Amino acid sequence: MKNLILKFKFFYRLYQKVIRRRRSEYDFIRYVFNQTEKVNVLDLCCGDSYVLNFINNNIENYIGVDNNENYLKNSKLKYPKFKFINSNVENINKIKELDLNNINFIFLNGAIHHLDDDIVENLLSFLNKKYPSAKYLTIDPIIYNNKFLNKIMINFDRGDFIRDTNKYKILMKKFDSFITDDFFIMSFKLIFHYKNIDLEKIYKNWKNSHIN
Repeated sequence: MKNLILKFKFFYRLYQKVIRRRRSEYDFIRYVFNQTEKVNVLDLCCGDSYVLNFINNNIENYIGVDNNENYLKNSKLKYPKFKFINSNVENINKIKELDLNNINFIFLNGAIHHLDDDIVENLLSFLNKKYPSAKYLTIDPIIYNNKFLNKIMINFDRGDFIRDTNKYKILMKKFDSFITDDFFIMSFKLIFHYKNIDLEKIYKNWKNSHIN
């Protein structure tokens, strides 16, 4: 039932508003992109590409990949200058459009907790080989959160592979240069994996910019 409901943008965005009332995560993402020159972004498991509402002015080109045509259809209409591809991430090596763009920023927001370890390993191995100097940023929830409501909402999220901090770190240890941090607390705790970005410094500056 939850899979059926969250297939549709209206219900998914309503669900997101419940757990992301302050949208501080997206404000932080915008701040991250503001620290870079305009980039060519590959957004995997992009969903409805809601993040473009916050980073549209900071990117040159954008390729969003998702297997939900309901989401992609709306995104294509709203952002005709960008590319949206219906595909599973397991088939990323078959996406010819990736060879036509100078991609230098890999973004996965809420993606890894939907993927088992083998898929994550194959995906990141492919990306690391193809884009070794690109910036990488992934964001996912951590399974253990203190608030009862947060646990309910995360369990409703369809992600079958929401890991604890240690399991995320073990998974990412297989890839050189990736850093894992769980310093960000939204309405629940998040974990970041990143590469070629000084995310800790960016986060501190962002926090300081919000001190009244």
